Amino acid sequence: MIVVLSGTLIGCKQKNQSDKKTDLMKYGIPVSIDAPSDVEISKLGSGRLADVSLKNQNGYDIQIFMAEAFSNDLTKLKQQKKETVTANPFFSKIVEEYPDGFLYEKITNEDTRNYDFIIIKVMGDKEINFQCGNSKEFSEQEVKNMIHTIRK
Repeated sequence: MIVVLSGTLIGCKQKNQSDKKTDLMKYGIPVSIDAPSDVEISKLGSGRLADVSLKNQNGYDIQIFMAEAFSNDLTKLKQQKKETVTANPFFSKIVEEYPDGFLYEKITNEDTRNYDFIIIKVMGDKEINFQCGNSKEFSEQEVKNMIHTIRK
């Protein structure tokens, strides 16, 4: 019995070591996400608005903004973000919805489809918003992969 328990504990410890998440606290954002190991992190803002970028050369590019929360009602915050996004002339449709955000499609002037997302987290009196960075136009699969690293 003790041998089985010891083996189980060692297995759990090894699994946790391989599931290491990227802690963003040293950049002023109190969250950890499952970002790729080759991601470069830069902090662009300070003071009342924290702006952190996570990017690599393989299509991973997330922008994170943290500011004072106007509300702790996640449903209300998500609805406000949807209203802002859908007012953009390039907005096409909501592709997927989540309790904390959504994935949406945009169509540019050249009839090119690209995708973006908004994921919202409220922590205490802070609102943290995740979205695609602006390095390129993203495919639906690239965006889904980025969302997965945040929501995992």
